[in-house]
Amino acid sequence: MNSVGKNSQLDWLNFALDVLVSKGPEQLKIIPLCELKGVTKGSFYHHFKNRAAFIDSLMEHWYNTMTIAFIEQANSQVDALQRLLALDKVIASSNIEAENHIRAWALKEPSIARHLEKIDSQRQTYLAQCYIELGLEPRHAKDVALMAYSSFLGMQRIHPAPSKEEILRVSAMALKTFIPNLDI
Repeated sequence: MNSVGKNSQLDWLNFALDVLVSKGPEQLKIIPLCELKGVTKGSFYHHFKNRAAFIDSLMEHWYNTMTIAFIEQANSQVDALQRLLALDKVIASSNIEAENHIRAWALKEPSIARHLEKIDSQRQTYLAQCYIELGLEPRHAKDVALMAYSSFLGMQRIHPAPSKEEILRVSAMALKTFIPNLDI
C-alpha cells in the first residue's frame, strides 16, 4: 500500500469507504469520486488501472482492516475463549458502518458478493477454529460459528443499534449457551 498522504492509495480507499457510507455505491465511480475529492482523474489513475481494479483494492482494503486486523488483534490472546472475547470487544468498539453498505451493494454487484464470500468464509472459519479449541466437534463448531456470525450480522440491522455493552453481553450469553462449561 502506498503512503498515507492526502492523495495516496490508502487515502483514496478510506475516502471511498466514507463516500460509500454517506452517499452510496453509485458515487463510487471515477468521475463522481474525483469531483467529491476535488482532484483530477489523473490522481485516480495514478493508483488504480480502472474502476474494477479500484473496487478490488477497496474490498481488499476493507477485508484487511475489518477482518484480518480484527483477527490479528484477537490472536494476541493465548487461549480460544480469550480470543473470542477479545474479538467481540474489537468489533463492538469499531466503526463497522460500512459493513451494511457493502452487503447492500453486494445485492446489485456480483463482484462485491464474490469478495463477501471470501470474507464471510474466513470469519466463520476463524470462529469455528476457536470453538473446536474449546471442545466442540468440528461439525458442531461450524454450525455454532454460522449462528454466531449470523447473529453478529443481524445485530447490525436492528434499530436502534444495540450498545457495545448489549453486544458483549449477548455474545457472551450465546457462547455460554453453546459451551456451558465455560467460565465467562
